[in-house]
Amino acid sequence: MTFVVRLLAVSTLLLFASESAASYKVDGERKSFEIYRAEVAPVIDGRLDDEIWRHAAVIDDFHQTVPVDGAAPTETTVVRVAYDDEFLYIAADLRDSDPTGIRAKQMIQGKMFFSDDRFWVTLDSFNNKRNDYFFQVNANGVRRDALRENNARFIEEWAAIWEAESAVHEQGWATEIAIPFKSISFAPESDTWGINFGRGIVRKQEFNMWSSHERQDWPAYGGEVRGIGEIQQGLGLDIVPSINLSQQRDLLLGGDRNAFEPSLDIRYRITPSLSATFTLNTDFSTAEVDEQQVALDRFSLFFPEKRGFFLQDAGIFEFGNIDTNGRPFFSRRIGLSDDGEAVGIDGGVKLTGRIGDLSLGALAIRQEANGSVDAQDLFVARGAYNVLDESAVGFIMTHGDPTSNDSSSVLGLDFLYRNSDGPFGEILTGKFWAQQSRSSLVSGDESAFGAALEIPSDKLSAYLEAQLIEENFRPALGFVNRAGIRRYDTGFRYRTRPETGRWRAINHRVDFSLVTDLDGEALSQQTAVRPISLYSHTDDFMFVEWQRNEESVRSDFELFGRLDVPAGDYVFDRYRAEIATGMQRPFRVVLSVQDGGFFGGDRLEKFVELQWRQSAHLFLGLSLTENDVDLPSGSFTSHLASLRTDVAFNSRWSWSNLLQYDNTADIFGINSRLRYIPQAGKEMLLVLNHGASVDAENHLSSTASELNLKVSYTLRY
Repeated sequence: MTFVVRLLAVSTLLLFASESAASYKVDGERKSFEIYRAEVAPVIDGRLDDEIWRHAAVIDDFHQTVPVDGAAPTETTVVRVAYDDEFLYIAADLRDSDPTGIRAKQMIQGKMFFSDDRFWVTLDSFNNKRNDYFFQVNANGVRRDALRENNARFIEEWAAIWEAESAVHEQGWATEIAIPFKSISFAPESDTWGINFGRGIVRKQEFNMWSSHERQDWPAYGGEVRGIGEIQQGLGLDIVPSINLSQQRDLLLGGDRNAFEPSLDIRYRITPSLSATFTLNTDFSTAEVDEQQVALDRFSLFFPEKRGFFLQDAGIFEFGNIDTNGRPFFSRRIGLSDDGEAVGIDGGVKLTGRIGDLSLGALAIRQEANGSVDAQDLFVARGAYNVLDESAVGFIMTHGDPTSNDSSSVLGLDFLYRNSDGPFGEILTGKFWAQQSRSSLVSGDESAFGAALEIPSDKLSAYLEAQLIEENFRPALGFVNRAGIRRYDTGFRYRTRPETGRWRAINHRVDFSLVTDLDGEALSQQTAVRPISLYSHTDDFMFVEWQRNEESVRSDFELFGRLDVPAGDYVFDRYRAEIATGMQRPFRVVLSVQDGGFFGGDRLEKFVELQWRQSAHLFLGLSLTENDVDLPSGSFTSHLASLRTDVAFNSRWSWSNLLQYDNTADIFGINSRLRYIPQAGKEMLLVLNHGASVDAENHLSSTASELNLKVSYTLRY
């Protein structure tokens, strides 16, 4: 571990050179303002001519975070905030000296719009400086929302009901936002919330914030809004009935299956900060399909959750800030068999929210029988208590196994630490977690532990992490793709920001990873050196990278289901170069090539991605990945291709298509989605899925087809 010791020494020295620019405190106090209570609600149309905005406080003391942290913005932003019994209202006048340069090429609700000018507001409704709600809008009035948890995790799949409309005018553009108090949780006894505002001007690659620290705008660095009181959530009841009409066709064996499936979701706010959600006859047939991945080693792939019921308040169930291996709870294990086939869910109930400094979540699901697996009752409980200024200590418990009739449970404890005024004035974060599983299949060696320290600053980012997962650690409701290991990771990234010239940022990065068995014998070791990464003022970037890989393979395995990799020790170097143009460009290109050794042979990987945003109404995206692998056991070239098209007729009607081809799995698939959203909380989806197999000569043979029509309507009381 000499490398680790040297890295920590270098990191410590570099910390003394780091500087802080813009701060979220003024004279030692957080930025704040008094909110205006309105007697008459504004019309949400993007035109700031309502009486309410003449009385609301003016917030215009923004600063840059990019390109120059703390510098004055090149364009003026004026924000006003008000509220009444049921809504929080935000108006933003986003002035622009060149209105013809405003970018607005996304018109599909919920889609990302990194290519567009945008405005966002974040709400820390419990003012705990740890978590907040994220609401973003572009000049087309397209809404995007997310949860931000533990000052670290961005959960973009979360969705809420809220309103926003935007309008371009002679001096720039404006937007009006109305967020119902029914859509968020809050502490009714508090009159002060955390709040922040941000703006992106993409043609300049300029980003402005009201409150930030070290270019970061996490909840820990937001300001405050004071004077909120006597707000209402009505009965706090959302009733969401849905109907799904489906037709499934087996094109190999023949036969059709038609179905009519009603479902019901009910969400009831027991208190303004605590909610219960019920789901009956849950249907996930219209959830977005997964993007294909190619496995290039012997470990299972990780696919993100995309189903709405599980994404609601998903951040509360996050444990230990664990990304993949070792997660005690991973909701994708529910409602899916081991081979990836959908399994019905009779119903479920979820309790989520906060009581004072305690955040808690509980989930109970009744999963239908599937083959030899009986119907299963599955349960998850999670709690976290705020300690210190920005930290939390918590627990998690799971019970049940969705893929077998064996008993299984997990109990875990975690501590998440954050200090915005850490050593040398830098941000310091840390985590520790411990888990114990219990399974009727095994006995003993069922524990897992992890710990990490990180300094995530702009100039120097450094981290050190360790993980131990015993051989029989088996979270049946979680995710483990490598057990019986000790893992150590460390690295740093040093960044300079030239004051003049083409480049906005120049990065230098080193990462090191070591995986051993429980006796300390090395299994995998990787050193990755990225000597230079260049980021331009137009958001173009490029980098080169060298990797040294050392692998001790204990058992034979197959690549692509075709090539044998025998047990043995392997050492190989790999080299990578990548270049990409900025996302704000109408035509974007990403090119990557990686070459070098690979398990006793060679692997050449080529990747190209092309994106064309013709207008706000049409987007085309094409990506191609080719892996040319030559091993002593044989050769194979894998091809993974996808074509995505988005057609937006307006901000309510859209038609999206995803075509995917994977010769490794010999499949070709089409997912086509016609979507109508007349208003937030009301939706119609027509989804076509069509699958085909691919033979050795690349001939397609249709295998299955499914057509689903789903209509849902939210009733709020």
